[in-house]
Amino acid sequence: MTAAASSAKAMQLSLGTVQFGLAYGAVGSGQQVTPEVAASILAQAWDDGVRLLDTAASYGDIENRLRDLCDKRPFRIVSKIRPLGPLSGPEKTQALLHSIESSVSALGEQLDALLFHSAADLLSSDGDALWRAARTALAGSTVRLGVSCYAPQELIELRSRFDIQIAQLPGNALDQRLRQMPALDGVELHLRSAFLQGLLLQSQAGARRVPAAAKALQAWEAKCTQARLTPAVAALGVVKDLPRVAHCVVGVESLDQWREIHQAWREAQALHWPELASDDPQVFDPRVWPKS
Repeated sequence: MTAAASSAKAMQLSLGTVQFGLAYGAVGSGQQVTPEVAASILAQAWDDGVRLLDTAASYGDIENRLRDLCDKRPFRIVSKIRPLGPLSGPEKTQALLHSIESSVSALGEQLDALLFHSAADLLSSDGDALWRAARTALAGSTVRLGVSCYAPQELIELRSRFDIQIAQLPGNALDQRLRQMPALDGVELHLRSAFLQGLLLQSQAGARRVPAAAKALQAWEAKCTQARLTPAVAALGVVKDLPRVAHCVVGVESLDQWREIHQAWREAQALHWPELASDDPQVFDPRVWPKS
C-alpha cells in the first residue's frame, strides 16, 4: 500500500470553528455564524462521527463559548496560542502563559492540544525560551504541544529543534507541497485550507478575489468537469491523496454546507492530480493575496 493510500484510509474529517467566532474566508457569506447555527452544526457533526474540533484564542470569542455550544458532547479540541508578535522578553513570555492559561480554563479536559498559532514566534530568537515556558506550563497535563505553519519547510526546521507532537499545515489541489515533505516521526499532521478559503468551491468568484489564481482555478474547474466531479468531492479527493495527514479540518457557514461537505467526504476517493499544483505563493498563500 502506498503512503498516500495509507493516509487516505486513516485520515479523519474534523470541524474548524473560525467561522463561529469571526467573519472569515476569501469567498463566502462574509458573516459570522450565529450561536444557534453553530450549535446545530456541532450537533450534526457529532452525529456524523466527527470527534475533533479546531479552534484558536484569536478566533474572536469562540474559544470561550465552544464548550457550551458542544452541549456536553465530549469533542476533543485543538486550540492555538495567540500570536505573540512584536512583544519581547518578559512581556512575550507573560502573554504566552496568559494565552495558555486562558485556553486551559476555557476548554478544560476537552483540550487535546495547543499549537503555537504563529510559527514565527518559535523561529524567533526567543523560540527556545518560549517552547520551554509552554512545556513547563503544560507539565503534568495530557495536552500536547505543537505548531501551526504556513510551509512544510517551517515545520521541518522547527521539528529539528523542538519535540513537536502535533502540527497543522495547509494543503489543497493548488498547494501540494506536502508531497515533498519527508516523514516526521512522532508528529500528528492536521491539514487546513482544503478548499483554499472557498476558492476551489467557487472558481469564478475566487478568480475575481485573487486574480493571480485565475489561471490555476480555470485548470481546476476544467479538471473537475472532465472527471465529472463536484468541486467539493474533487477537492477532498486531492486532500485524501496527500501523504501522512491524520485530520482534515474544514470550516462551514451553515448546517446545509456541513451536510454537503460531509457527504462529499464520504464520496471522495483519493485523487492523484499533482499537475494542478502551483509553485507561486500568490496563488495559494492568503498572506499575500490582495486585501479585500
